[in-house]
Amino acid sequence: MSQVPWSSHALLLREVMLEGYLVNETPLRIGVGREAPLGSAVDLAVIRIKLGKKTVPYIPGSSLKGVFRSAAVQLAKLKGLSVCSGLSKETCMDLERQELGGETLHERIQSLLREGHNLEAIKLFHEKTCLLCKVFGAPLFTGHIEFTDAYPINEKGEPLDVFVGVRTGIAINRRTGAVHRGALYQVEYVEPGARFKFSLHTTNLPNYALGLLAKTLKMLNEGWVKIGGFKTRGFGEVRVEALSFAARGATVKDLKLFALDELDNEVNLEGLVEASEGWLKASGNRAWEVLTKLEKVWEGAKLS
Repeated sequence: MSQVPWSSHALLLREVMLEGYLVNETPLRIGVGREAPLGSAVDLAVIRIKLGKKTVPYIPGSSLKGVFRSAAVQLAKLKGLSVCSGLSKETCMDLERQELGGETLHERIQSLLREGHNLEAIKLFHEKTCLLCKVFGAPLFTGHIEFTDAYPINEKGEPLDVFVGVRTGIAINRRTGAVHRGALYQVEYVEPGARFKFSLHTTNLPNYALGLLAKTLKMLNEGWVKIGGFKTRGFGEVRVEALSFAARGATVKDLKLFALDELDNEVNLEGLVEASEGWLKASGNRAWEVLTKLEKVWEGAKLS
C-alpha cells in the first residue's frame, strides 16, 4: 500500500464520470413516503420537484446510490468477499472488534482523529473496512462516488414532459392472506418512456472498483437491477441511453487507467477514448466497451 491509500481524500488521483439517460421500460415509482402530500388526489404519490415552470417527477441521487450499493453487496458476495450491508448500525464501523480491545472501529478512529492522527486513522479505516464502505462511504468517512439527482431534462437543461398514471391496489394481510376490509388505495407511477438525465462521479477508485460499478450499470440496463418501489409488480425496469465516459487525473495517462494498488490492474483504453479538454472521453458503444474492460478487471481481481 502507498503511504496514503486510495480511500483517502488527501490526494486526488483520478476522477471518472458516467453520464446518460435512464429511460423506464415499465412503470416507475419513487414515492414521497407513507403520507401523501397535502392536496394530493392519490394515497401514494410520486416524488416531484419544480424545474422552471413545471413540477415533474425525478429520481433522487440517494435512491440511485441505494440501488447501486444493494446490487454491489450481492455481486461482492458472489465473488466471495465479506462486505457489510451499509445499513444504519450494520456497517464495518459499528462492529465491536476483539483486536481493538472491544471497541468499535468508529470509536477507535474517533479517538485517533481527536488526537490528530489523521493518517493513522485513514490507514486503519482502509485496513479494517470492506470494499463497499471504502467506495460508498461509512460513518466518519465520505465515499468516493457521488450520484446526482436524475431529472427529466434535455441536453439544454430544459424540462421534458413526464406522463403520470394511477393504479388502484388492494392491501393484503400478510398473516392471513385475506384482503383488508376497505383497504383500496391509489398509487401514482411514471408512465414508461420517461427520460431522466443521470450523472455518476467517482474519485480515486481503482479499476476493479470501477469494474464493480460498470457491472452494476450493465445489470441495470439489462433489467436485472430495478429502481424504485413495487418491483415485484413489474415496476422499475430501466435502460440506459446516450452513455458517456470521462476520466482524468494523475493516474490517467497515455490512454491508460493506471493501477492504484497491488490488487489492481492497468486498463488500456487505446482506440476507445479521445483526449479532450484534459479528459479521456468515450460515448455510445465505445463507452460501453470501456465498461466491459473495467468489468473484466473486477472479475479477475483477487480481492478475497
